Amino acid sequence: MAPAQLVSEHALSSIGERLKAAREQAGYTLDELASLTGLSKAHLSRLESAERQPSIAALLTFAAALRVPVGRLLGEDDSDSSTPLSVYSGGEAAHELAGLNVVACSGYPGSGALEALRMTISPERLPGTPARHHGEEWAYVVSGTLVLDYDGRPYRVAAGSCAHFDAEHPHRLGAENVTTEVLVVAAQGPRGLWSAHR
Repeated sequence: MAPAQLVSEHALSSIGERLKAAREQAGYTLDELASLTGLSKAHLSRLESAERQPSIAALLTFAAALRVPVGRLLGEDDSDSSTPLSVYSGGEAAHELAGLNVVACSGYPGSGALEALRMTISPERLPGTPARHHGEEWAYVVSGTLVLDYDGRPYRVAAGSCAHFDAEHPHRLGAENVTTEVLVVAAQGPRGLWSAHR
């Protein structure tokens, strides 16, 4: 895959603008979106005003609640609604979120059952608060070694291997020794909307 180009600081700050636009287009108030996602109204307001950047778990939650692909929140163009098909070439723009280099690689017009992301993880990534959200995740390690901290226990997943887990348990992605590339697919679970925690 071709290396993706990082987006500018201005483009990154507009994630909040896109989140607000998607919320308004869906017809939700901040209070209603807070209720759907389990995040506080104050936190949502800070995300929309770009005072804070959302975590991957929060982006997945917003995409499910608003019924839009994560790529749209990241600024990818999904304006061609003539067919329920999207092709990703590997040259899509990368976004730096929570110490992860993230490229959206899923989402056709009207999709919403799953989200696929290509993540590059530096071994220098500082450990953050573990994510938790409704649904499942599947992570395939393309290169390097993924350190998956799951439910307080570290698991090392080598290149060519994968992990599939219940995302309601606390989890965090890291890399061991070298930069690691991982394909992550998150799917909405049977109970409906996801509820991520900061």
